[in-house]
Amino acid sequence: MQGVGPTDDAGCGAGAELRRRFTEEVDWSKVVDPYVPGPPYGPDLLERLWSPDRDTADNACADLRAACCGDGSWVGLAALEVLPFLVEAVRDPAVKVRTEALEVLADLARAGNNARTAEPDSRLGGRRLAAPAAWPAAWERAVEALLPGLADDAEEIRAGVAAALARTPGRADDLIDRFRARFEEEPELSVAEQLVLGVGDLAAHATDRGEEAVAWLRQRMSDAGKGEEPDIDDDTEAWLAWMDQHGHDVRLPAIAALRRALPGRRDPAYARTTADVLLVPAPPGTPHHWEPRFRYVGRAIDADAQLGVDLPGRLAIARTLLRQDTSARHEAGLRIAATLMSRWRSAVPELLPEVAEFVDDPDPENRVLALRVVAMCGAAARPWADRVAAHLAEEDSIRAAPGIPYAAPVEAAPVRSGRCRPS
Repeated sequence: MQGVGPTDDAGCGAGAELRRRFTEEVDWSKVVDPYVPGPPYGPDLLERLWSPDRDTADNACADLRAACCGDGSWVGLAALEVLPFLVEAVRDPAVKVRTEALEVLADLARAGNNARTAEPDSRLGGRRLAAPAAWPAAWERAVEALLPGLADDAEEIRAGVAAALARTPGRADDLIDRFRARFEEEPELSVAEQLVLGVGDLAAHATDRGEEAVAWLRQRMSDAGKGEEPDIDDDTEAWLAWMDQHGHDVRLPAIAALRRALPGRRDPAYARTTADVLLVPAPPGTPHHWEPRFRYVGRAIDADAQLGVDLPGRLAIARTLLRQDTSARHEAGLRIAATLMSRWRSAVPELLPEVAEFVDDPDPENRVLALRVVAMCGAAARPWADRVAAHLAEEDSIRAAPGIPYAAPVEAAPVRSGRCRPS
């Protein structure tokens, strides 16, 4: 990469040529702290970004973010000056804060898009969100420089580059093709998921590839990845080939991507697919095979939440999980049920009887959780009042109630308060 050389002193990882560019190619009078009055920054800000000391580089990245986009809602003149060097930092493996620099770039891309499409904001006295007139061309140049990052050696950089590029609606058709091509070669699930989400973001803005992108996402939603594991005793070669496949199961990200590409459209297949993903054990060699309970519960809650206002689908998922045979699935079902019952009145009669079955569950955490959910239902829980009361003095219930450590908290808005949304 141009300009990056060996360390010339103990405090900066940038070579002499790169430091010269810091001085000559940036108008430092435009790079200021928008919150603290004082003199503008100088070349040392970028030198600190290349520091071999992680804390020093991290602080420099935070200062650059503030100077370029503040709270992330606007694009400042400083962004035009330092954007090429932020991209260069992302591409340089010697930089300690590459992912943080990518987050700044993603914030700038989002703020630039918002400024381009925003209506005047009454909170700003009728002014629009700001971005310099030269910003679109500058970001276009940055996109070209970032594209090789889709094949970077570091997994987190590939994912971050995909996330940043996905905020480039003007290049939607080209980037959809690039993301799909990279997906076929991508060995890591986290990056594959980000590529799928990126296709969803871009599909909404595509002129020629929109329908094709949606069709591809639907294929990803129905593709379980590697499929069933072959029997190693029957066919060792087939088993080895199966273990070597990428075969990413990206069904849940594909649902999220389709919801972005087709906002407002409901599809019963989303809930059915979500239930399939949560109920079928992950095969060996995949990230979710030896998944701890708290991680499974969190994943299930997130998967349910992305279904939004699809109450019938979400009710079906909660009921299905509650009827399974593992404590992790029971907890996920209880937590999803609590969310639905606190949001929709009609969910209470649908789920309360099944939730109440867990007030005597042998798993103490699920028992306490069920007691809390039943208790929040007020008069609707009267048929189970005696069973609930029998547990009130249990030491394990009292001890466990404040500290259930998994995922989202139970939403405890009483049904009788009128805060639940009618279905």
